[in-house]
Amino acid sequence: SFAGNKDGERRPAGDEGRQSDAELIHHMDEVNDELIKKISHIKAQPQRHFRVERSQPAAVPLTYESGPAEVRAWLEAKAFSPRIVENLGILTGPQLFSLNKDELKKVCGEEGIRVYSQLTVQKAVLEKQPGGSELEELISKFHSKTQRRLEGDS
Repeated sequence: SFAGNKDGERRPAGDEGRQSDAELIHHMDEVNDELIKKISHIKAQPQRHFRVERSQPAAVPLTYESGPAEVRAWLEAKAFSPRIVENLGILTGPQLFSLNKDELKKVCGEEGIRVYSQLTVQKAVLEKQPGGSELEELISKFHSKTQRRLEGDS
């Protein structure tokens, strides 16, 4: 069934509450004008130069020989939150290096991913240093003992 409107147009019954095409177009034009104003306002504003704070190399580098004081200093130098410094600052270097990403996420929440990332970078730095670390020496001794055992058993 069709209902007539005041202009004599025929529309499906129940359409009386809907906006006419002209009203819709007018409303869309208003929205577009407002968007253009907002966009041009954003472009007209001076560009802000954001300064990204990068953590400085720690004054006390984190190593496999680091005690809790050095771990705490390293965490602070890397600009971790006070909560992270409190939670992880009681560990030694070897204890901190032994934590995996999931363990760090459990202890530190989302910031744990950043802790893990920084630890991974620190491990890489230690591995590149000449002379090697105590851990590398221990691993090397372990491998040579294991190799000798294997050769002796065959």
